[in-house]
Amino acid sequence: MIMRHVLLRAGLLGLVLSLCPWHALAADVPATAVPTDRLDQPWWAQRHADVLAQVRAHPDAPLLLIGDSITQNYEKAKAPDEDFLPTWQAFYGARGALNLGFSGDGTEHVLWRLDHGEVDGLHPKVVVLMIGTNDTSWLKRSAEDTRLGIDAVIARLEQKLPGSRILLVGLLPSDLSPEKNAADAEVNRYLAERYGDNPRVAFLDIGSIFLREGKLDTARFYDTRFTPPAGALHPDSVGQRMMAEAIEPTLATLLGELPRIPTARLGTSFNTALIPVPWLEQDSYDWIARHRGAIAAGRMLEPQVVMIGDSITHFWSGTPRGVRASGPESWQWLYGERPVLNLGFGWDRTQNVLWRIRQGELDGMAPEWVVINIGTNNLAGTDNARTSTPAEVAEGVEAIVAQVRERLPKAKVVLMAIFPRGRHAKDALRPTIAETNRLLAARYGRDPDVRWLDIGKRFLDKDGTLPESLFPDTTHPNEGGYRIWAQALREVGIGGP
Repeated sequence: MIMRHVLLRAGLLGLVLSLCPWHALAADVPATAVPTDRLDQPWWAQRHADVLAQVRAHPDAPLLLIGDSITQNYEKAKAPDEDFLPTWQAFYGARGALNLGFSGDGTEHVLWRLDHGEVDGLHPKVVVLMIGTNDTSWLKRSAEDTRLGIDAVIARLEQKLPGSRILLVGLLPSDLSPEKNAADAEVNRYLAERYGDNPRVAFLDIGSIFLREGKLDTARFYDTRFTPPAGALHPDSVGQRMMAEAIEPTLATLLGELPRIPTARLGTSFNTALIPVPWLEQDSYDWIARHRGAIAAGRMLEPQVVMIGDSITHFWSGTPRGVRASGPESWQWLYGERPVLNLGFGWDRTQNVLWRIRQGELDGMAPEWVVINIGTNNLAGTDNARTSTPAEVAEGVEAIVAQVRERLPKAKVVLMAIFPRGRHAKDALRPTIAETNRLLAARYGRDPDVRWLDIGKRFLDKDGTLPESLFPDTTHPNEGGYRIWAQALREVGIGGP
């Protein structure tokens, strides 16, 4: 009910912002949504004038970056900590982008700038928007008012740039105060729910790139090297490059281009398996339609068991119906008439599962069991996602387990080891699968709240061959392979009469 109320208020606010003159705004519209200038600051007034000149000079700019100091910083070339121009040129300048970042701006200042010519006459393909961190810090706005301010900016962009896509980047982590951290987390949760499945707005939360072992890596922020040191807020030269690399795959997709740097070389300094993203390998079925169908099916079924995974789970059987069902007999033998939800999605990696969970696939349920089988696709790179290391995959799986336990605290969790792949024991993927499973076993082998289940050897011949009679394509089980999995799940207490 709270989220419904917030969404309703945000929708009404968007309507008000689109139709009403500012002097007629309702009294409860927050300051974050009321256009406000900073013309009393000479540098700000001059920058606004300079931006207007740039807009007039480059009416065909295909890309805009709108934000605060983190965006404006791309104009700096001060080595070593604030040398951002090379990153700007590699990812944005070479595309003819315009920088509409103003240090210290909050949402109300962006609104004023949008209303005073900074996008007039432009028709960009994409707008990258990163705003809100000043609202929850020096402007001392609440999380709810910050959310509504961001909503107002997006509404104004949709009105003024009806043909543009918006890439909304979540608030980055900082260490200014626990209160700001809590507010930023609340804002990001709201933005993820409101814009996660929006045809005009793509929400991307890249905050995980600045974490190491779950804690903020303050070395990647130049503020910490001031004299005296300040709280981490602004990424340094390396951090800004990481940020651009994390954004690049999504940005390239929205622009209809290949990434400026090959995918295999992007994000090697951070764990891409932790950044929630939707559909990556758009080749065989309607991923978004399956996601929506899964949410609807979950509400209808009230499942006792939820299966989470990739194509190996997807192709087994169950509801929602998949593009194929390779093990319906074993599924029926295991589950019978029990309500079971199949949240397997072909080609999914850990980052896709994190997105799906965040977008509501587990909401409103109370299953007795959750079975997780994910990670194999992370170990093989494509043009759309780089290969993850075993340590990165294990970290991604751990994030999924944490999300499941947070959202379904009463469910018993079964975590499957990654199944063997490749026909022979010396197949290139076998060592990375083994190492990933070793890391996961070390983490969950004795966890009282998670049942670790490794059945890989049950599929293999004595010489390590993965028989064609169980895995015809060396990756996906057939009915015989699924029967082995079904038997293992029954042994731990799932299914059966």
